[in-house]
Amino acid sequence: MQYDIREHPQAPPVEELREFTMVPISREEILSRADEGTAFEEVNLREARDDVNIELEPDPTDRGSFDDIGTALYRLVQLFGTPNVPGFDAGDDLSSREDTTFKYLLRVINESDPDERTLPDEWLITVYDYHVQLGIGIAAWEDDDVDPSEYDDAVEIVSMALATNVVTEPLQCVYKDKWF
Repeated sequence: MQYDIREHPQAPPVEELREFTMVPISREEILSRADEGTAFEEVNLREARDDVNIELEPDPTDRGSFDDIGTALYRLVQLFGTPNVPGFDAGDDLSSREDTTFKYLLRVINESDPDERTLPDEWLITVYDYHVQLGIGIAAWEDDDVDPSEYDDAVEIVSMALATNVVTEPLQCVYKDKWF
């Protein structure tokens, strides 16, 4: 199920919605920045906004459901590899984890015409599980001149739509060319 935001009152112009690329930040860059003492700041959009409802499937425990957080993780792994944020590695000590068991840090690149852009050239988002549902955040490095809480509604809406559409669209599996 694709989420269409073209009619949303705070969405950017339709022409700009066609030209985005999502690229995972390399684990090496995340670790290098952490070694330098630079972390990324993050705003959880589910908590920061009253009007956010990101729903993969109304009942994730419903057997036969293919739009649950496990399927979302499967699709993220197929597209971007294993989660790239340190501290969310499979097999690690889970005792410090409260709400999140995997997390991706991705760069959204706006490739629309620079003269007609209303959104930034690029920004960071996080995609993770949040209370066994899809979590999406806006992020920035601490040493950047960007405060993720100051992004406007259009950046948040586009980020939520991109991340949700990525995890809800089936991918072709290698095994028997099945779509999952």
